[in-house]
Amino acid sequence: MPNVLVMGSGTSTGVPIIGCKCPVCQSADSRDNRLRTGIHLTCGAFALQIDLPPDFRQQVFRFGISRVDAVLITHAHADHILGLDEIRQFNTLQKSRIPAYARAFTINGVGKMFSYIYVPPPEQKALYRPKIDFVEIGDAPLQIGPFTVTSCIIPHGPESSSAFKVQYEGRSFVYAPDCSEVTPELMAFMAGSAVVMIDGLRDRPHPSHLTIEQSVRAIEASGVARGFLTHLGHDILHAELERRLPASIRPAYDGLEFTW
Repeated sequence: MPNVLVMGSGTSTGVPIIGCKCPVCQSADSRDNRLRTGIHLTCGAFALQIDLPPDFRQQVFRFGISRVDAVLITHAHADHILGLDEIRQFNTLQKSRIPAYARAFTINGVGKMFSYIYVPPPEQKALYRPKIDFVEIGDAPLQIGPFTVTSCIIPHGPESSSAFKVQYEGRSFVYAPDCSEVTPELMAFMAGSAVVMIDGLRDRPHPSHLTIEQSVRAIEASGVARGFLTHLGHDILHAELERRLPASIRPAYDGLEFTW
């Protein structure tokens, strides 16, 4: 049965935020300490990483990650890809190149930020750098190890991101950490899934993210039995949010694990 490990559940700044003295940033509850978002899925010996945030190296040590067989990237914002360089050590450990799957707009963004990985000049080809095969994905299902993966383009403020559906033996998990609107396409994409984890930044509106209320309404309307909110800011304590939410929807936290 597949296992999901939440390596990070926080917004782009992480929580605590540098210089902030609010109750969440000073909280003694470890669940209020939120590294940038990323999840690690395993099934048997196969390991699938979704997003590589700036905290990826720290997360690898914290959670004892020893293998990455493939990578999915939601979009090319810094808080989701700045850990990409750490893949080089997994190349060394596994003695292999590693594929990274993403939509065209994401690959273009990664290529601009990491040109030495995406299109290395001749003088860099022999240097110690990540060996990654970027694979453009579309609407068609794709087999990645034991998982069948599909994606859906979703709005992320003025830009786009991707939601991923990871299926195994007829059950599916949907991950959409950065989203500003629940479109009919996203609702249809979530419907019938066993578990959904979706953007739920805060209560106040944000131009690039869903509010907690919007996320809860979407999860309930989709008919999904189990939901999680992620990409959480420093506006609300974990324990307080947990008390507020319906029993079937929980706030994610760093180190959360579950199967589906």
